[in-house]
Amino acid sequence: MKFSERFEQQKLQEINKLEKVNSFVKEVLEKNQIADLMNIEMTQKLEKIITKNNKLLHKLKSNEFEIAVVGLEKAGKSTFANALIASNFLPSAPERCTFTSTRLVYGSDKAVIKLYNETEFNNIFQELLSSVEYPDAKNQNFRNMTIEEFKNYFENELKIKNPNLYQVHNNKTNKEIEDILKNKNELELTGQTLEFEGEQLTQDTFREYIRGIKIGKITNTAKPRSVKDIAIESSKLNRLKTAIIYDVPGFDSPTKIHENQTRERLQQADAIILISNAGDKPNINAPQLDTLQKDTDIDGIPLKDKLFVFGNKIDTANSLEIAENNIDVFVEDVVNTHKIAEEKRVFVGSALKYLKDNNLTTEEYHSKFEIDDNIDNIRSAIEKYYENERFEILKIKIEINQQNIEEIFEELLKQQTEIADKDFVEIEKTKIQRQTQKKIERELKDSLNELKQKLKKEIQVEEYFSKKFVENIDNGDFFQEIDENEIEYIHTKNDVSIRFKDIPVNRINDNTRKALHKKFLKKYTNLIVEITDEKSKEIENMILQTFIKAIVGDSVLDITKDAKTIISQISKNESHDKNKFTYLIERFSRDVFDIISYPIGSLDRKDKFINAKKEFIYLDEFYGGNGNLISLLLSGKKQKQNIMKLPSTILDILDFYVSIQISPTNLPMRIKEIKNKAQNLKKLLSNTIENNSKDINIEEILKDIKISKTKEEVLEEINNDIRNLKDILKKAVVPATNLELAFSNAIDKQIQVIISAIDSIDDEFDTFIAKVVNRLKENEIKALTNQLEIIKLKKEILKLIKEFKG
Repeated sequence: MKFSERFEQQKLQEINKLEKVNSFVKEVLEKNQIADLMNIEMTQKLEKIITKNNKLLHKLKSNEFEIAVVGLEKAGKSTFANALIASNFLPSAPERCTFTSTRLVYGSDKAVIKLYNETEFNNIFQELLSSVEYPDAKNQNFRNMTIEEFKNYFENELKIKNPNLYQVHNNKTNKEIEDILKNKNELELTGQTLEFEGEQLTQDTFREYIRGIKIGKITNTAKPRSVKDIAIESSKLNRLKTAIIYDVPGFDSPTKIHENQTRERLQQADAIILISNAGDKPNINAPQLDTLQKDTDIDGIPLKDKLFVFGNKIDTANSLEIAENNIDVFVEDVVNTHKIAEEKRVFVGSALKYLKDNNLTTEEYHSKFEIDDNIDNIRSAIEKYYENERFEILKIKIEINQQNIEEIFEELLKQQTEIADKDFVEIEKTKIQRQTQKKIERELKDSLNELKQKLKKEIQVEEYFSKKFVENIDNGDFFQEIDENEIEYIHTKNDVSIRFKDIPVNRINDNTRKALHKKFLKKYTNLIVEITDEKSKEIENMILQTFIKAIVGDSVLDITKDAKTIISQISKNESHDKNKFTYLIERFSRDVFDIISYPIGSLDRKDKFINAKKEFIYLDEFYGGNGNLISLLLSGKKQKQNIMKLPSTILDILDFYVSIQISPTNLPMRIKEIKNKAQNLKKLLSNTIENNSKDINIEEILKDIKISKTKEEVLEEINNDIRNLKDILKKAVVPATNLELAFSNAIDKQIQVIISAIDSIDDEFDTFIAKVVNRLKENEIKALTNQLEIIKLKKEILKLIKEFKG
């Protein structure tokens, strides 16, 4: 690999830093033998850090770059590895049964195979036995055990004694142990090192150590099992001369050894290339996701942070159109669905096409369309990654080691700190904490108040719930009209022993409406609750994110869990509760649902109207104020003329309002009059409702009503009521309910109670803020403590630490 001048300069800086740190620590350790300042635990930790630093130094100086190639066995992993090194030394995946990672490096076209000795191999065998709780596993020897003995234990004793453990290892660990016992006489456990060169790399004498010996349909795995390490050198690896490429056993391998080796190799690698088949059904399966999403490397870096993904075999798709679609699906799956890699690290192509185009394989190749193999592109991306992102990861590891060293010395220096020094540290620490706390509280209040105004505009001004409700009503999923089959069903259900023609139509009408009443009322309530619940969850998340952002700012500190807890504790009495809206729903809708549960022209419908007359008059004002809503509820039809008379009380108010508008110059002299009128407004409006109710002539409305006498008339009457119900809900009930105002007030209170906790003495909130401040300012406080402790260190160590800090 060729690296930029900038990269080489930065790398040199890190090398110098590491060498300086190592030199410093070694000198401290040498002086500690005399000063006896550190205990054994401290010295061991420092020695381990030096070992890690030496590994990092080796990587930086040699540009060594470990790449793990991993994937499903049928994804073309070995073909990809061959393409990456521009050779064809690895047998194809269906032939392979290696039990260790194959290491590929730049060199003189040769392979070096190291074999296990008897002791090393038997230790592995004992570990396998221990995993299935075989009796006295540590004292067993594969040479002395028979397949029958093991099968008897696994299939009889273990299956009965521990069925869960049996299921975990069935068809996996047991088959591995049985295979060892079956081929134990052919194992080559000499501990030798074997070398193969040139043409030998393509011959069976070498490849049998990778793929085993096939006898018919059976594969003898003795040779591959005997291999401890395989290193293949390729002169074609000239673009990745410093890379070490590991062809790692597959995710779906049935052996326990493979599973452990794969996990270990992924943790140690500088980069991971995941190979998946994109030509057939592109997907990233569960075993891959579980490992790549959850695991970290040996330094705690998430595996996905160093992951590349190659969708192989795209040229096996049936057409170019399918291939292009597979590419889109594959990239979407990796980048957005599972979020395991950035798009710039996802490639789709064909390793076999690369080998064929470069005359590196005799394997047949057919494709129905032309497509980029993308091998050179992923190779270039890996090179750039090493020079940029991977180098940053190495710098992070170097920094972690640096911090660990400082923490050790901080602990050492604490033991030497005097009381006066401790007081000084506490004073400075308190200042940092207090200043940070004041800033957080200011940001919190400003951000929450801003959010409160934003939500109020979104909910109230834009009529969020009303519009949402109307959308749901209009889409046809709610309050659907019925057909004659539903009437027949309800009739039969309620009158199973009587023929339809013998049943009075009014009973059919009544029974059908009762069934619809229960269903419609439940759907309406559930719809309102669903809409408010959905919006509430969205707003709760907005409050949470605003809360977090105001506290941590641009910091990467994750306080999500603690923030959720404290918000819940503070606002538990004001948090969203669907029962809070039940009253509003019942208050303005129940009477409407109830009245249409009775047939038109029935005494029950008339009585219901009289009992809820005030509510219906109130709703009519939202419907237009001309009595049409009242007429719809009583007769199912709108009146041709206004049945409502405007009382003199409202006229008086309107005259007064107009007079003010016309003569604004008189306004200062009429302040007292305005005040008196305003104080009586509620009473006047109440009287208005009373007066209006007296002006309704129910008999006049019902005089032309025709009672439904046939099934067809019942059907039309009920469906007409359903249409009217939807119209009344949208135009009158929803506006009258004014969910926006109630919901907005609830959110207002929830946010306000959080703001109040900031201004008041609240133990829970104060404890939360104190903890967050400590985490936010951890480095500053540590630096302060470290600075003070250095002053009090013994003369010899003090000098070294001052030089170390620069």
